Amino acid sequence: MTKGIKRILATLMSMALIMSLCMGSVVLADDVTIDTSKKGSITIHKYDLTAATNANVDTSGFVSDGKKNSAAEDALKKYAIKGVEFTYLKVGDVIQDNDNGTVKLMYEIPADLQMVLGLSDNDKKTVNGKDYFTSGKISKALSDALIKNTETKNKLEKYITSGTAMEQTSAEGITSKNNLDLGLYLIVETKVPEDVVSTTDPFFVSVPMTDSDGESWFYDIDLYPKNQTGNPTLKKKVRNNTDTVNVVTELASDSFISDREEYKYQDTVTATEGETLDYYLLSKMPHITSTATYLTTYSFNDKMSKGITYGKDAVVAIYDSEDGINDVNVSNVDESGAVAVWKKADGKFNTTYDDENNTMDVVITAEGLKEINEKYSDKYIAVFYTATVNSNASVVTGDKGNPNDVVLTWKRTSDRYYDILTDECIVYTYGLNMTKEFEDNAGDATKVKFVVKNITDGYYVIATGSDGVYYVTGRTANQSDATVFSPAASGTLKINGIEADEYTITETSTDKGYSLLKDSINVKINSTKATITPTEANITGTQSKTVVTVANDGIVQGKTLNDNVTVDTRSASATVDQEKSNMKESSDNADSANAEVVLKVVNEKSFNIPQTGRAGIYIFTFLGAMVIVFGLIIGKGKEKSEE
Repeated sequence: MTKGIKRILATLMSMALIMSLCMGSVVLADDVTIDTSKKGSITIHKYDLTAATNANVDTSGFVSDGKKNSAAEDALKKYAIKGVEFTYLKVGDVIQDNDNGTVKLMYEIPADLQMVLGLSDNDKKTVNGKDYFTSGKISKALSDALIKNTETKNKLEKYITSGTAMEQTSAEGITSKNNLDLGLYLIVETKVPEDVVSTTDPFFVSVPMTDSDGESWFYDIDLYPKNQTGNPTLKKKVRNNTDTVNVVTELASDSFISDREEYKYQDTVTATEGETLDYYLLSKMPHITSTATYLTTYSFNDKMSKGITYGKDAVVAIYDSEDGINDVNVSNVDESGAVAVWKKADGKFNTTYDDENNTMDVVITAEGLKEINEKYSDKYIAVFYTATVNSNASVVTGDKGNPNDVVLTWKRTSDRYYDILTDECIVYTYGLNMTKEFEDNAGDATKVKFVVKNITDGYYVIATGSDGVYYVTGRTANQSDATVFSPAASGTLKINGIEADEYTITETSTDKGYSLLKDSINVKINSTKATITPTEANITGTQSKTVVTVANDGIVQGKTLNDNVTVDTRSASATVDQEKSNMKESSDNADSANAEVVLKVVNEKSFNIPQTGRAGIYIFTFLGAMVIVFGLIIGKGKEKSEE
């Protein structure tokens, strides 16, 4: 196929596209010539044909002729897009030119617009200092220029700033302008709501227009331009940090981390108090085609439970895909294959921490948005950071867990509408609730000592506490460094903040006169599990109940989406020496069930060892005394005989 044929086909297709921008009806004029005393109007109906097509709405019969099309409006009403702004500009007048007997309509195009469109001086007709072109030349020039798409659209969006913005489309997707002077108008889509990913190509419309039958002029024009829509995604994941401060184990090997589920990013994780956790927030950014679809807001609001403290080390990175992200944290992000890595000092995002409410805001700055809009359409943006589980009563043990929520807020050029997505992950931790008793109720519980070992991961538990209440702070591979746990005088011993794993509890000391346990106690905790479903963006945004006055959520399209993250929870359970054990609610949070493993340790009295040899001692003592007495008598007798 020759280049000439390709260009002709491209031109024809482009002209067809431009003509498809207008669908509607006409009110017949009384005559077939233009009445220059009249005014005209333009009504724009904005529908999401992407969504309609996905919903199997047949749009093939909708004709693009400028006429009002009630059938199309009825079929597409569920797919109306609100928050779209069109700007119009009358670029010139319409004349009827007679050139040596050749009569034709021609349209005025200003010099600066000619340059944007690439119109040739050879095609113009200058009348009274104004340049005119035929509709065919104008349409072809626009079509050819739009092959460059973004470049030309951006130029036209800039050019139209001298025009007049129409009211943003209503919930019904409609905006209109009446009392328009006759002439040629350039119409450009200049603002879009959050879900629009591709603006309608700029187009020209003549007021008035000739009807599709070619029999009359009409002055009130209905247009039905198309948009493509789409939304970003959001997910939040957490894992146990893989740095050596956390991986302290006698089982350490090259495969240890890779084989353990806890070191993989997931929706939920079980952790010990004092442990550092890796988090990421990941969003696939929307499609960006021109200035009108630029993002003007992109921000993450992250909220932690009170029991977890931010590391305040957030880093932002851009990726071509999700591949490999699950191996990244703040420590290795520079070597992760990211398209770009932003540190706080770069000025492309701001982080704000509210310690009282335990929140983190990551807001992409104007500089960062500029880079995204120009370079990163459809790419993935990730926020990596760490946080530490506290070693105190602020941590919730049990099924309630420690939820961490994130809200993504984004906005396109329409300053009236933004949208949100939310997701969540949960950190679970547990406790041991022991009672120490003595058979005769006479022993001193404070003399009893235990050490706790995690045999799943091969470490001993380190904690801090007093009077029988402890909070985990760390771990060690050496028993000599392990915390020695001792009950309160009442016999109670609580160890808060252990992860769901298998443990041995070894009694290393007890009160005098009592027997130690024969074996270590085996305790196994099966973690709470949760299936977390994030909110989804609808065709016109999340159906959010919390921001109904602002978010673009007025029209439900297709299925009704979740307003909030949903969490399907399966409760924790435990065994003690392979027998099912009771778990009670948290001592610090009564509405969190299955938080503490309940167990009782009873020390029996030692057997009384018979004092064998006591009677013998008496006999030997008596006999010894008799020997001494007998010796004295013999001695005295001997002395007398010598005398």
